Amino acid sequence: MMRGITTPVLLLGVITIASMLGDIVNIVEDGLIPFSLFQITYLGAIGVFIMRWFAGGLGDFRKTGFELEYALFFGLIFLSLLWTPDAERGFMHALRVLVLSGILYLFVNWLRQPREAVWILGTLAVISVFLGALAIYSTINNPQAIIQDVLTDGTRNASRARIGQHDPNVFASMFFLPMAFTAAVVFSKVNLVLRGAGAVALVVMFVAVLVTFSRSSWVSAIAMLVVLALLYRQYRLFTGGIIAAILLIAAIPEFRFIFMNILNRFISLFTDGLDTSNTIRVMLADASVSMFFDSWLLGVGWRGFPDALLSYYNLQQTHGVFEPHNVTYLVYAELGLIGLLLFGFIVYKIAYIAWQNFRMADTVELKIVTSATGVTFLAYSIFYQFLGSGFLDNQLWITTGIILAMHIYLRMPERTANRHGAPG
Repeated sequence: MMRGITTPVLLLGVITIASMLGDIVNIVEDGLIPFSLFQITYLGAIGVFIMRWFAGGLGDFRKTGFELEYALFFGLIFLSLLWTPDAERGFMHALRVLVLSGILYLFVNWLRQPREAVWILGTLAVISVFLGALAIYSTINNPQAIIQDVLTDGTRNASRARIGQHDPNVFASMFFLPMAFTAAVVFSKVNLVLRGAGAVALVVMFVAVLVTFSRSSWVSAIAMLVVLALLYRQYRLFTGGIIAAILLIAAIPEFRFIFMNILNRFISLFTDGLDTSNTIRVMLADASVSMFFDSWLLGVGWRGFPDALLSYYNLQQTHGVFEPHNVTYLVYAELGLIGLLLFGFIVYKIAYIAWQNFRMADTVELKIVTSATGVTFLAYSIFYQFLGSGFLDNQLWITTGIILAMHIYLRMPERTANRHGAPG
């Protein structure tokens, strides 16, 4: 599988793995800019990219196709620092997002073949299975926490898995891409051994997502897998997986306790109970609407949401929560109508490209890569309607980078000629 893998692609694989490892290897934890293994590998790759680019005479540089949209969006972000309540914090956050967006150029310039994408995603899946197994093991071997969760109707979630992350929601979302890849392998027409290995890996990662007790990740992952099953028309296989999961829960006592916690956690989506997160989310959403109507054109400024929130609710009412829990209302509250239109167009364009990739895919490898990345982007689009930190999600940027790289590959003149027939 390593045959023909170039050094740049190896670097992309290292970056992707480092992103999956999260804060397990953390160099600097505190401060405005955390420094982890991902930052080291990413900055190192940028250095290699620049040196190779100059050594090659600055030629053969691929663009993402989003230069105008990103210039307008980032231009608005930096302009809004003129009126944001905390300009320093806003500038550092905007700078981090801008630097992170450079990962798109690494992928569109270095990722040239579908087999390279398969290698990266396959390696990511292997690492993810180990992390998922560790999360499951740590949950099952913590019976006191499981009992506490049952007694509190699943609202305190003392046993929530979060290996290498502070937030179990973020940890759960990191499995979206490898889960989508292994599910696509299971649904596709590859040999039985690969499909079997993919099925085992998928089950491990899906259970790992469950034991994070992240409701937003559950909704996103289920939607992702359902859409993937529809794309491949694998209704019977998908139904069989559900039946197998039910039998597994019935057979293993520890899983029955965990399932009770999951069920209680899901029910809490529709009730207040001991879990105040639903009420807080409503308050934050209400405040964001008020911010929009008070500053509807350009918003309150980048990263101005926490300070502006105090004009509508105090921290006692929100139980100390002041960060937005939805990327959409973060954008329209902080950047106004103009920011919302720009952001919406960018998301739509990426989603459209992902869909076109799947439609143009004409090999098993391409189908797997394009379907996996497309539904992963869908999952993140859903997930970040419950969380507001999407702009700094490494895995989301990596997913987008693969989508754009495959789109460039699929639209190469020689491929277009082969599909439609060379002119005679």
